[in-house]
Amino acid sequence: MKKRHILMMITLLFVAIALVACNTKEQLAPMQALQNKYNEITSASGIVQTISIKRGGLMQFESEKTYSKTQDGYTVTGSEKRWNNSSASEPFTTTHINEQVGTAVGAAPTLKLNASYFEEGFRLTEAGLVATVKQQNVKDVFGVGDSDLKAPTSDLMLELSVSAERLASVRISYTSNGSNVVITLSMNY
Repeated sequence: MKKRHILMMITLLFVAIALVACNTKEQLAPMQALQNKYNEITSASGIVQTISIKRGGLMQFESEKTYSKTQDGYTVTGSEKRWNNSSASEPFTTTHINEQVGTAVGAAPTLKLNASYFEEGFRLTEAGLVATVKQQNVKDVFGVGDSDLKAPTSDLMLELSVSAERLASVRISYTSNGSNVVITLSMNY
């Protein structure tokens, strides 16, 4: 009789373990979890995008755009400031932006995260990712073709920061034709 009780207890224990295992949410690999957070940018109520291009101390281009979510897409406000050539009467041309767009595609680039795309020594934690993209994988990371990449890039650094289980910011920096390019996205949810 005791053997029968012990056998039944062991069987019930295995059934309980199996039920708990089935109900546990599958854990994603850290890189895939970060990719999923990046893919959720469209749920942000606002995205601030800043771009600066400098050569030494000379600002060649500067842009700040705010994408505010509306019922039909996004309201985009901000400005772009471009350095004029030497024959222009003004050193800069400033363009003010106030438009409606259907999606935030212009705010956030396509991003494909894969550990094999990054130089050795990248840091991936619960707080985000800091990585140098291998030169041969720049097009893979951003999902672009040869014709889409207008200028050469080198030393491309990618930083993603997570706060409160959401992607808070993205920073992309690189050198192109002697100019330093920095693109930053900040999300509000």
